[in-house]
Amino acid sequence: MKLTLQTLCGLFALSLAAACQPAKPAFEAADVHVTASTSNDFAFLPDGRLEARGVSMLRLISAAYSVPAERISGGPNWLDTDRFDITAKARAGATPMAMRNMLQNLLAERFHLTIRHEEKPMPAYVLKLAKKGVARQSTAAAEPECKRMVEEGLISLKCHNVTMADLAERLPGVAPGYFSMSTVDRTGLAGAFDFQLQWVGRQQISSSADSRSLFSSIEKQLGVKAEQETVSTPVVTVLNVDRTPTPNAPGVSEALGTTPTEFDVVNIHPSRPDEKEDFRLTNGRLDARAVGLKDMITFAYDVEDDWVRGAEKWLETDKYDIVAKTQPTGSADTLRVMVRTMLADRFKLKAHTELQPETVYGLTLIKSRLREADPNSRSTCVRRAADGALTLTCTNTTMAQFAVKIREVAPGYLEHPVVDLTGLKGGYDFGLAWAPRNRISAPRPVEAASADSPLPSTTDGPVALSLFEAVSRQLGLKLATQKHPMQVVVIDHMQRTPTEN
Repeated sequence: MKLTLQTLCGLFALSLAAACQPAKPAFEAADVHVTASTSNDFAFLPDGRLEARGVSMLRLISAAYSVPAERISGGPNWLDTDRFDITAKARAGATPMAMRNMLQNLLAERFHLTIRHEEKPMPAYVLKLAKKGVARQSTAAAEPECKRMVEEGLISLKCHNVTMADLAERLPGVAPGYFSMSTVDRTGLAGAFDFQLQWVGRQQISSSADSRSLFSSIEKQLGVKAEQETVSTPVVTVLNVDRTPTPNAPGVSEALGTTPTEFDVVNIHPSRPDEKEDFRLTNGRLDARAVGLKDMITFAYDVEDDWVRGAEKWLETDKYDIVAKTQPTGSADTLRVMVRTMLADRFKLKAHTELQPETVYGLTLIKSRLREADPNSRSTCVRRAADGALTLTCTNTTMAQFAVKIREVAPGYLEHPVVDLTGLKGGYDFGLAWAPRNRISAPRPVEAASADSPLPSTTDGPVALSLFEAVSRQLGLKLATQKHPMQVVVIDHMQRTPTEN
């Protein structure tokens, strides 16, 4: 009698249980550790490599299970605040889908992550068919593709061979100002489509019916309306996850190879006088056109535009074209190191960092209106846009975290970093609502904002608060410019002409 593996599994279920289970997809090698970085870079790279730098566990779960962060519930309070670096290597040719499965198993093995899939009623944007026969069916049998571009204030999304379900999944990523929550397809449209959407930023329109809005563009190009509803939505509930990953396996560094510190190929030459400035970083390739070296230093050292000291005038006026290549990488931190190496090698840059008083927005305490949070609740802040206003809802959030977040979500208001000087400790629950900067008809200086001053009017009529006034009235805090010691880059030496290619 020929004994197959299945027969043996049936006869000796207990002793052969492990052998009977199919092998779970796994990375060939993985380096996992806690980090202080807040880069928030994540990429599945074409060569079967995963790179995550300074990402939260919330984002790792989101990437592993292809679910938006707002549809992940449960878990400890640090789920969206603690940061991790992960570098992992899969077999050559592994697809992003295969690597997602590997990441699921990596999180289960190294963090003991356990989850439960379920459905819950949640607010969402629902795509519904408004007019038949508008969407144009795709005739090309190609991979689905969408390219987002911005030119002269107009945003466009050009898509080929994309289904309505695929578009629904993409919209929160390409237009978070409009689609600030999960989006689902209920159009009933089958097949894939070719189309181009064009719109202006959410802050530049007065209502969802504005002809320049993304909602109007979707209806015009596809015959589809986007409406907010509460729908039964698949969610992931976190049951358990460890804060510290298990140790790396011996020899993992050798298996993954060293992180590159310089580009493989660099070509530098002066720009043409009429060339337009452009700066792109994609999969380990730097393509910079008509850029000044001061901007390159700013990127390389990750500082504010005006925090470079000792720079001669030519560092801004002289323009260069720089093309540099290395192996695919999704890490901005890695590319910054390589740009620093390039500047030192080709322009003989010598520089150091030091603390100097710089202009920042100081976040100070007036009379707190914050509510102390349950320390066990998840620390998070969610930004939404509705009816021309912007809102930020935070739970168990420290003022240091809020200082970082508020600059990210309030473009146009804060041209300097925000520094927490409140002296408040612990986490708080609070909400903030304000009008976009371009909708305030006559923005007043920060010092004029007070609990007793009249409200400004927006350009389209309704009374609204500027960000500064909202922080003062709703939180009992103050945002105002002041000097504060910050790390700057000081140039000790740099030559004007690069060494030869």
